[in-house]
Amino acid sequence: MATPRTWRTEAGTIRVLPERCRLLDMTIGGHSSLWSPDPPPFAWCLGGERIWFGPEADWFWQRLGSPDFAHYKVPAVLDPDLWTIEEEREGFFRASLQATLRSAHRDAFVSLRVERSMGLLNPAMMAGTGGVGLVTSTTMEILDGTPGQPVDFWSLLQVPQGGRMIVPTVGPSVPRDYFKPTPPGEVTVHPSYTEIAMRGTASFKLGIPPSQAAGRLAYVRAADGGHLVLARSIPVHPGLHYCDAPLHALGTQGDVFQFYCDDGSFGPFGELEHRTPAIFCGTGPQRFAETAVTRLMLLDNAAYAGWLFEFRGHFPPVNQKI
Repeated sequence: MATPRTWRTEAGTIRVLPERCRLLDMTIGGHSSLWSPDPPPFAWCLGGERIWFGPEADWFWQRLGSPDFAHYKVPAVLDPDLWTIEEEREGFFRASLQATLRSAHRDAFVSLRVERSMGLLNPAMMAGTGGVGLVTSTTMEILDGTPGQPVDFWSLLQVPQGGRMIVPTVGPSVPRDYFKPTPPGEVTVHPSYTEIAMRGTASFKLGIPPSQAAGRLAYVRAADGGHLVLARSIPVHPGLHYCDAPLHALGTQGDVFQFYCDDGSFGPFGELEHRTPAIFCGTGPQRFAETAVTRLMLLDNAAYAGWLFEFRGHFPPVNQKI
């Protein structure tokens, strides 16, 4: 039976499940930042943070065309995902997974070896804002597969509804829809960032391409007269191919950031998702590595205003709602 571990720091806690290579929660000041069902999840990686593999159109959607979750299935190797712990000590673990994925609607497969580690961020890196930090490093290597088949990996942070997603961008960026058109008022586009509400009144998914992504995203909600901030930074590679795009736009440059809001069908949560560039079986590099840094902060109003000014870019807000 997998047993969660809790890493404690002076600022807060990080709860992980190494056997599933999962981040379950980060807390500060008694505030939880990630959403998980109760009791803890063991089906299809629901809750907290998880890593999946793309293209989603190949491995998850059983039928192409209009998105219909009656034809969506998590691959058996990821439900549940059972990892081998390679190394573990207080505040750190490293685990590996071998997985073979097969397309449900065409003759294609890929076999992978993935190694992932999570460890506490050096407190010196939190200077100025304080808080709790996590470093996550992931390496994916193709072992076998259909020649030319692309594959990527993507991380999903599930957060409670009632907050906002903030995404710094290179210029104004209107995200594209993956499902039905997003209801009016859920997205606000500013000169240097895009803001997405998480009201839980509708199910929608949005994407931002690598050419417009600044490599940062955050979840923010009011707390203790200030704000709880969960921020993540990743490298973005605008010159490389990203393979995940909406079902109505397959074959186009995919998105590096995706954002999902649930209407309660699966749970009261939203998702901040980020993807890596694709690697291709038998062509070019057969290995890709990424390091993500996640910070959790509890900021009073003055500190939050300063953080937001730096995080989103130095432009005054312009309320262009869509």
